[in-house]
Amino acid sequence: MASDNLLELKDVETHFFTDEGVVKSVDGVSYNVPRGKTLCVVGESGSGKSVTARSILRIVDHPGRIVGGEILLHRAAGESLDIAKLDPYGDEIRAVRGKDIAMIFQEPMSALSPVHTIGDQLTEAMLLHLPVTKRQAEARAVEMLTKVGLPKPGDRLKSYPFELSGGMRQRVCIAMALMCEPKLLIADEPTTALDVTTQANILDVLSDLQREMDMSVMFITHDLGVVAEIADEVVVMYLGKAVERGTVDEIFYDPKHPYTKSLLNSIPKLELGTRHRLEAIRGMVPHPFNRPTGCSFHTRCDEVMVGVCNKIVPPPEQPSPGREVRCLLYSDVEALRKNAPKEEVRA
Repeated sequence: MASDNLLELKDVETHFFTDEGVVKSVDGVSYNVPRGKTLCVVGESGSGKSVTARSILRIVDHPGRIVGGEILLHRAAGESLDIAKLDPYGDEIRAVRGKDIAMIFQEPMSALSPVHTIGDQLTEAMLLHLPVTKRQAEARAVEMLTKVGLPKPGDRLKSYPFELSGGMRQRVCIAMALMCEPKLLIADEPTTALDVTTQANILDVLSDLQREMDMSVMFITHDLGVVAEIADEVVVMYLGKAVERGTVDEIFYDPKHPYTKSLLNSIPKLELGTRHRLEAIRGMVPHPFNRPTGCSFHTRCDEVMVGVCNKIVPPPEQPSPGREVRCLLYSDVEALRKNAPKEEVRA
């Protein structure tokens, strides 16, 4: 029987081994991507969102590598594949990339080759994964460019990326990712560099294609307005950890973690006057070589418990069914203290 989740991340750790030290970019992340749903992953820059996505496809740049955890891809036949155990240069992961899991990268100009035509780049994955001819692949490319709303799709196959606008290039990237009808689409801030009108059009295109293909979407963003519009479930990340997880309504109307509350409070509100000062999260995301002891957010938290949060790493707690939060406000602190080493508790 097929799992309700298409993808499961269990305690995934991705570290970068540099001359200065080890950067724990992803530090024990666990969450699920449900079938046919949209999961939004949010957090400030440096929280590990994009590295988690790259870990799923095994395209983490050197000197980074996955050092722990499982990334389980559940296929329709009930077969499960642990992507974390695959050779990043092997045939097995190459068969997954583009076919089972596809990705839209953050910057379309760097994601597209400047010396190859749009047609060549669109047809490459289909010719690699499926038994089709060049003509059939080009017909599919025209079909996908039409679906993403690119004008004169037939003529665009002979164009180069520098001949297209930013919005058009982003549509090409979406069409490229969907050529083989993947079961999971990872979208890494695909609308960041676009104007609001084009951004809205791109989000509508993604939503329509998701419903048409019954596809799961993992959408990485820092824009909570986008999250409210498209998400079914939300994961909040901070400094390499998933600090809260829940449905979009639970996250927006009943946030548990102080970091989630701070993110929501920093959103501009229409009812506030023009002279009202926006709320900001105090401090900065800590440097990866100078991570705080205990809870990684305690140096910026308004609900910090002195002498507790700086000594104990919060374990995952479930304040309600389906919810998960890493915060000592929901933990049995005394029980954790009894089992704690003298210096610090590690979750």
